[in-house]
Amino acid sequence: MNKKILLLILSFVFAASLFYSFYFRIRPQVDARAYDTIAMNIVSGNGYKEDMSTDIQHDYAIARVGPLYEYFLAGIYKVFGHHYEAVWIIQALLRALTAYLLYLIGLLVFSKEEKKEKMALWTAGIFGLYPDLVEISAMLMTETLYLFLVCFMFYVFFRYFFQPNNWLVIGLGGIFGLAVLGRPPVLFLLPVIIFYFLKKKKILATTLFLIAVFAVFTPWTIRNYQVYNKIMPLGAAGNYNFWIGNYHGGNGEQEQNEEQQSFLANHKAVEINAESLRQFKNFLCHYPGEFAKITLLRVNKYFSVIRPMGFWFYQSGLSQFLFIFLSALTSVFLFIFGLGGFIRAFKSKNEALYYLLAFTIFTPLIIFITVVETRYRFQIYPLFAIFSAYFINILGEGKKWFIDKILWYSILIVSLNGVVDLILNIEKLKDRLESFF
Repeated sequence: MNKKILLLILSFVFAASLFYSFYFRIRPQVDARAYDTIAMNIVSGNGYKEDMSTDIQHDYAIARVGPLYEYFLAGIYKVFGHHYEAVWIIQALLRALTAYLLYLIGLLVFSKEEKKEKMALWTAGIFGLYPDLVEISAMLMTETLYLFLVCFMFYVFFRYFFQPNNWLVIGLGGIFGLAVLGRPPVLFLLPVIIFYFLKKKKILATTLFLIAVFAVFTPWTIRNYQVYNKIMPLGAAGNYNFWIGNYHGGNGEQEQNEEQQSFLANHKAVEINAESLRQFKNFLCHYPGEFAKITLLRVNKYFSVIRPMGFWFYQSGLSQFLFIFLSALTSVFLFIFGLGGFIRAFKSKNEALYYLLAFTIFTPLIIFITVVETRYRFQIYPLFAIFSAYFINILGEGKKWFIDKILWYSILIVSLNGVVDLILNIEKLKDRLESFF
């Protein structure tokens, strides 16, 4: 029976993503258009470049998140031609595979629990049917591939956790390296993995893991050094976020001021990379109090339930309003139950859950000190899906679940955080919603 439910969930995840993609047929804009352009330049033999009218030193491609997603798109275009339909189908498949990986992770993490399969199914369902992730899979954006790799990494980590062998370590390092090339924030999970190896005194495993990671980074690092004469294993995207998220008068969101826009338009990528760090250091030195304030605002916005997805160019009117409402509603569910499971996990005697706690704590750290956007918190969704399933199971074991203290603490914390964000940004919210009324 459980296998049939799992198949039903995975089929629905695939079908929902596919339907959404083919129904709205979203054309690439802004970041998605840049990824698409870079991918086509790779296929055409022009290399990793965005603007063919300028030289490589002034080209902005190196400052985009990548290069993994751009090469992923290039591979699809090479095989199927420049057809977005092929991307949509493959990304829908990746969504289903990611949900399946979370099911397997749930079986591993809850292996000692009586209702482990039920919790694993909840995990797959919560993640798989989350509307924001269905929507993003219909776009040419990095998140779908990135979340697949992150969840694949978690799965291999916990497979090694319960059944250690060196091949799993090498695979873990390779997948981790690819995930970082997808989006650099996953790099902040490295201390958790290294801590585990060292705590278990697995020196060989640590060495093999790091060798595998460096092996993945080596080709891209060599290419960047040959082009820019600088060692840039992560490109230049990360550094710029330190600047646009931290400047006098900023709000921690991805809003560029005139100085940043001007510098970006008139300097080489390597110069932008260096200037971004210099500006960030200056801001820390001259405005430490403002940096602390902006950081707290980013924490508030990261976990705020009044920041749903759906404010995109391709929708309008009632359908957009309904999507935004559904996104907000599921965010409320995920954050309340995810927080409840997170708190409960501290009281458990499950070591695997402790490592999930560590992964969850480390996941948003880089966002807290750079720049926050709603889609930047997607990496925490798989973890919160697991904790939500865990908490749902705990509540289900009690007859009076509705008076559970942890549940009400979670409701209070999530609600207060949303209210604070609402009060601080009421005018911006009004501007966004006025088109619906």
